[in-house]
Amino acid sequence: MKNVIGIMREGISKRGEKRVAITPHYAKEIINWGHRLLVQSAKHPKTGETKRAFTDSDYKKAGADIGEDLTPAKVIFGLKEIHHTRILPDKAHYFFSHTHKGQIKNRLMLKTLVENRATLIDYELIRDEKDNRLITAFTYNAGYAGMVDTLWTLGKRLKLAGISNPFEAVPQAVEGQDLLRVKNILRKVGHKIELEGTPTDLPPIIVCFLGKGKTAHGAREIFDILPHENISFAELEKVFKEGSRKKVYALQLGPEEIYRLDEKHIESSGVFDKMLIRDKRQFYFEHPDFFESNLDLVLPYIIILMNCVAWSPEYPRSVTKKLMKNIFSRYKTLIAIGDITCDPNGSIEFSKETWIDDPVYIYNPLTGEITNGFDGEGIAVMAVTNLPCEFSTDASSQFSEDLYPFLKSIISADYKGRLRDSNLPDEIKRAVILWKGKFAADFEYMKSFIDREN
Repeated sequence: MKNVIGIMREGISKRGEKRVAITPHYAKEIINWGHRLLVQSAKHPKTGETKRAFTDSDYKKAGADIGEDLTPAKVIFGLKEIHHTRILPDKAHYFFSHTHKGQIKNRLMLKTLVENRATLIDYELIRDEKDNRLITAFTYNAGYAGMVDTLWTLGKRLKLAGISNPFEAVPQAVEGQDLLRVKNILRKVGHKIELEGTPTDLPPIIVCFLGKGKTAHGAREIFDILPHENISFAELEKVFKEGSRKKVYALQLGPEEIYRLDEKHIESSGVFDKMLIRDKRQFYFEHPDFFESNLDLVLPYIIILMNCVAWSPEYPRSVTKKLMKNIFSRYKTLIAIGDITCDPNGSIEFSKETWIDDPVYIYNPLTGEITNGFDGEGIAVMAVTNLPCEFSTDASSQFSEDLYPFLKSIISADYKGRLRDSNLPDEIKRAVILWKGKFAADFEYMKSFIDREN
């Protein structure tokens, strides 16, 4: 027997979280390589709540042992943050820790990992030599679920307003069972749109997608099931006035169109306008403080805004409270925002985290008030922070496929000696935050997160 590997059951706090890093298919691979695999039962022993999309019997058939005790394991695969009481000493823990940006809510967990001499490898930080993330399955799945939930939100919001609409048939993603079934439902919705059209009480339905990365790709994969037409910035107003109701419209914007040079730097607009798109994007990333939102030219015409762009404070917001107040006081076109990236008080300034069991709130731009649920004056915002778990089976399968190229090296590595002698691939070494309770060189700055008072 080479190594003992453990798979941890996810915590019980959030509805819908049934993802797992290692599916039964790859569990069988681990066992075929000569390792022993311990898997905690999918059902919590006290609450009986099922916290995994795959059954215990699936893992038993693969050759795994089912049980609560993971102490014999050297390497333990989790997924999301671990409650500090569940951290085992002297183990190599793989999971999304959400610690490297100084997240306050996870500092006790981080401190406990240090005190337990644990090794922490964070999936989010597995990158190639060019700093590209390599484990991205959940990014696509966030796009899938986010688009479904936003169309579901639109359907419920219109129905509350007394407007019969084809989107009433769209379920919340977590209730749709799996991605294939939800796609089939959307095909039926699309057929209804082709036959009966979208509501005449509304202008033609235009959805604006912010970003062109993997999250946006996932959202578009869902949206594109519907009869649709892609439009440009220049066509926006004409489609709003003259567009067909037998289809829906997509306006997809990159940074070069989401933002424009602000008044202080407008003199550079002539040079900027002549740049190639890739050069415009590079200029934006190098000088984000030169820019402001361009969405005042978009929001009056769109029904849905899909935010698929990650944000950090050095960049301008795409939708500020002030901008939304100015728009909403004149136009009531925008009905729903799908904030897939869900940066609270971030790119969408009035965004906040929501969860699957309470996914939507109404933001009133005139008063600044937020009301949970679907009812009230304002804009419906869907900002579920753990969207990928709504398609837990699909997301887990795709995640395991992403991880598989590194799996054999991960479970065969030497976690007793020095990191440099571990035989871990460089891509995994870059993701090591803690090695036997000590911060890796690239993450020594994180010592201050646990030294200071929480």
